[in-house]
Amino acid sequence: MNLVTYRIEREDADRLLFLFHGYSAEQHHLAAYVPLIDPQERFTAICPRAPHDLADSDGASWFDIGDEGFDKASFHQSAGALRGLVDAEADAAGIPVERCVIGGFSQGGYLALALAGQPGRAHYAGVWAMCCGLPPFPDTPFDLTPGGGRPALVQYGTRDPFIANADSSAAATALSDAGWEVRLEGYDMAHSQTLEMMADAKEWLATID
Repeated sequence: MNLVTYRIEREDADRLLFLFHGYSAEQHHLAAYVPLIDPQERFTAICPRAPHDLADSDGASWFDIGDEGFDKASFHQSAGALRGLVDAEADAAGIPVERCVIGGFSQGGYLALALAGQPGRAHYAGVWAMCCGLPPFPDTPFDLTPGGGRPALVQYGTRDPFIANADSSAAATALSDAGWEVRLEGYDMAHSQTLEMMADAKEWLATID
């Protein structure tokens, strides 16, 4: 599966930042925050578009959601496509995966955590999970260890009508238990982003070597 991407190239950047948007958004959504969260231009940012276009908007979806929850097949299909994208971009740039940060909002956040927990993979430099939880597939291999003290930022809206606060807290706990250095932040918002949230992300991203 080839994914359409939007890139923000930074000259001499030796790190990559991958940002996965949420349901009904598109590749420019989180890219708009890159100048705010990375003003020193340390990262080249790569923002893919989800593969499933939505008929009633200009946006797209990473996976189907039905009455019984997330569709496993489309979830894993997108996770595989994103893993391939990360590997291809890192290889083309000559940057090891260990210097790549992955982040996502809502559907994209679930996928970022899925990539971080894939057994046997090289470990990312950091993971940023916004308004999401752990992948809800207990029969799928998932291992966040060893965290090795790598940074993780988990952010959620205290008034989010879609993602329970407990789900974000559980993701933060799982990361912490696996040895990640976790920062968990809640915000007075619904299912969205705020400038306060991005200011915290800027501070967090600056700590990544």
